Amino acid sequence: MRWSASGEPAAAPPTMARVLPVLAALTALAPLSIDIYTPSLPTVQTELGGSDALTQGGVTAFLLGIGFGQLLWGPLSDRFGRRRVVLLGVAGWTLTSGLDALASGPEALVTLRALAGLCGAAGIVVARSIVRDLSPETHAMASRIGFLAMVTSLAPVVAPILGAGIAAAWGWRADFVILAALGGVLLLLFTLLVPETLPRSRRSTGGLRAVVRGLARAGRHREVAGAALALGTHAFGFYAYIATSAFIVERELGRSPTAFAVVFGTNAMAVVAANIVFRRLVRHRHPAGPLGLGLIISAASGVALWTAATLGAPEAFWWLASMAFGAGTGLVLPGAHSWGQATAVASGAASALTGSAQFLGGVLGSPLTGLLGPTAAHLGLVIAVASSAATAIWAATRPRPARAVARGTWA
Repeated sequence: MRWSASGEPAAAPPTMARVLPVLAALTALAPLSIDIYTPSLPTVQTELGGSDALTQGGVTAFLLGIGFGQLLWGPLSDRFGRRRVVLLGVAGWTLTSGLDALASGPEALVTLRALAGLCGAAGIVVARSIVRDLSPETHAMASRIGFLAMVTSLAPVVAPILGAGIAAAWGWRADFVILAALGGVLLLLFTLLVPETLPRSRRSTGGLRAVVRGLARAGRHREVAGAALALGTHAFGFYAYIATSAFIVERELGRSPTAFAVVFGTNAMAVVAANIVFRRLVRHRHPAGPLGLGLIISAASGVALWTAATLGAPEAFWWLASMAFGAGTGLVLPGAHSWGQATAVASGAASALTGSAQFLGGVLGSPLTGLLGPTAAHLGLVIAVASSAATAIWAATRPRPARAVARGTWA
């Protein structure tokens, strides 16, 4: 990418081998902190006081911050450039994470978690746009965004294990100290290794109204809206699974926490394996194709889990159904984000819509099985309904093969 044609100094683009690890860390930082302190919630409540709902509200507040934050930072990066938005967001996330360690009451903790989510959203949403800026070939862009999506989906899986170990050694406040330290290191690495990737000649113009109009245009785009709605609807089931799986394994099946770790670990491996398949598929296919396949697999896995639980099938069937759901999600997450970036819509606005849909869907989905009852039958039903509805949205908005070929992007 040369910018000299725009009158700006020409600069060789940074290599993806140098930039992609930093972008992966950006996308992991905020999701990592979603669940890092959840193993310590009883201790947090004992020390700070407050009700169960108020103490657990920090997780919901953080998800809301990430969801709405992406709607803010994405269009701003189209207007003011990627670099300054990321630096501002990561600096704010680092500061609020450090202040979390000093919280004196549950209200302060919930407020700070909301602010941390709002700031942390910058790294998630802008990382995808930086990949698009540096990827002239769309199939390469889709593969790289697939890698970022895998990191985003695995970070909440690793977080409770990491947080429990840190809290056991130094207390729950140390979780936030470590997060703040990671934020500081990432801020330094991004400053040194990632230059501005959106030249002034390609930025949107105007003030705040222009930023809002850019987001509105993205929302009216049929394919971007379809990718976002399909992802957000699927996220109901995905985050319900995250919130419910421990209850199913340990309470309903009577297995140990070690068994839950094994189940969760194998499902995470299914996500990774499917993500690898996705990155191969998009070398020659539009990312909406693997997305649709993932949604169908996810819906079928929900039906299988509901059937197995209702009929009292052997536990192995429950396990296989959950692994199938993990594999389906491993296709859905990168497929939706890559589809949004493959359109002609401004990158930051498209990334904002798909990213916010994922986390806002999680806000609604994570407490749903708790209200219905955290059982395998209820989880299977939620997954089946959510992924089936997402499949219908995908079918109504997916690009026609002829349109993709006409773009000269995929054969």
